[in-house]
Amino acid sequence: MKHLQITQRILDCEENGWNDLLVKIDNITQSIIDSPSAVFQIKTALIYWCDAVDIRLNALPPDEEEVILYNPSMNHEQTFGTEA
Repeated sequence: MKHLQITQRILDCEENGWNDLLVKIDNITQSIIDSPSAVFQIKTALIYWCDAVDIRLNALPPDEEEVILYNPSMNHEQTFGTEA
């Protein structure tokens, strides 16, 4: 079974200001209380929500540290030295 890692995805949404996705997960979890017999629909909604978060995460530009890792010439401190 696939681990959804919902908590981490919620943290990612908060960090990136994706309030629309936070509202969606809130609605999905509320539906568990309101309609506990709709297990299949809730499971499907959770999987789609996780996919939506992953798509946005993958579309983010890389961190500056990651860019420097793959392009060492961009590290100005190493290239030019640091100032005292």
